[in-house]
Amino acid sequence: MPKYPTNWIDYSLPSGQTFAVAVCGYAGKVRHMYIGHDPVRRAFIHEIYVDDESCQTASHCLALDCPHNRSEEEHLLHMLDMNEDEPLDAEAAEQWGTTSTLASFLKLTRRINQILPDELKKRQEPVGEEEPGSGE
Repeated sequence: MPKYPTNWIDYSLPSGQTFAVAVCGYAGKVRHMYIGHDPVRRAFIHEIYVDDESCQTASHCLALDCPHNRSEEEHLLHMLDMNEDEPLDAEAAEQWGTTSTLASFLKLTRRINQILPDELKKRQEPVGEEEPGSGE
């Protein structure tokens, strides 16, 4: 199965809060996000195995409009370090048009997808192949 890169982009909000997104080299969409600094997570998420029929992380991916995506709410919450969907405060709910923290994160992900650099929106070249029987 071809191995594609994961490209990390760091962002910061006007409040100074930082967050990072992992962009899938196959789909050209945000597949993972975390708030703050997490070098361990970044070290583990640096490539992805995908072919035309399946994806290694299809059940744990924020790119909900990717044809391979099979993520369920429970897994999306886990990826965002939440045990359950939490209600937004009234001001944030009005800004995002939802009371759901998960839904607001997914809307943010879609907005970030729109402003990604053009070169990351395109499918990247594979960086290798999964070794047969490696179980990766």
